[in-house]
Amino acid sequence: MNISKCSVAAALLAVSTAGAAELVIAEYDIHDHPGGAQLPPAYALLLGDVFGSYNATFSAEVYNNTRLTILQDDVTNEFFMEISGTLFGGEDGGTEWVDPFDLEVNFRYGANVSAIADGWQVDGFSTLNIGSFTRLDTNETTTWYGKTDDAGMNGPAGVSMTFASDGWRVDGDDSSWVGRGWFTQNADGTLSHTGSQDWLFTATLVPAPTGTALLGLGGLAAMRRRR
Repeated sequence: MNISKCSVAAALLAVSTAGAAELVIAEYDIHDHPGGAQLPPAYALLLGDVFGSYNATFSAEVYNNTRLTILQDDVTNEFFMEISGTLFGGEDGGTEWVDPFDLEVNFRYGANVSAIADGWQVDGFSTLNIGSFTRLDTNETTTWYGKTDDAGMNGPAGVSMTFASDGWRVDGDDSSWVGRGWFTQNADGTLSHTGSQDWLFTATLVPAPTGTALLGLGGLAAMRRRR
């Protein structure tokens, strides 16, 4: 489903302004995951069978400007998760990409985001978990929704996104932040493509400018106590 940049921006703006002021809980820089099934080359996003009958993978390491932000509504205390930046990639040719291009990503998990023991989780399907991917070589924009992991491949079944400090699929690591979640282009939450379309990335915390960043859930708990 192709739609204009203006309509995607309007939809995201409507979601982001639906509540009151949103507090930034923490920000993370996104990196490529070393354990992706399509490696090499390394990637943070996989879009199989989307641009053709092949696996397209996209790296966050070329521009190093892709960031995940955790926010909280100051009135309702609901949490949100946003991912934005520019990725680089295309058809996975084995050791490098075939006819690579830049991909602008802008995704917001606007519903069912909750704190878990070691991070954050997005439960179930909602059309408020919506975003866009734009090919900057053709200016083609597509709209995507978070899709539930019905098979439980990335954790509990029924979860559409997990961002946790559990070192998931990183050998010898049980504490690095890892994000993984599925997508669909169907607004009813059903599968829209064959192959896999999912996030798979590691992340590092961006310290707050004041040097008093809320470090993970410990900082979140402290903030709750101050309310």
